[in-house]
Amino acid sequence: MVALVIAEHDNASLKGSTHHTVTAALQCGGEVHLL
Repeated sequence: MVALVIAEHDNASLKGSTHHTVTAALQCGGEVHLL
């Protein structure tokens, strides 16, 4: 399964919610793509 995560950022770093979402997507297995 491929997961697409739309990243939130402040032009310097990713927001915490994006980190949590990527972690959850990785635990599901498969590829993770960030937009």
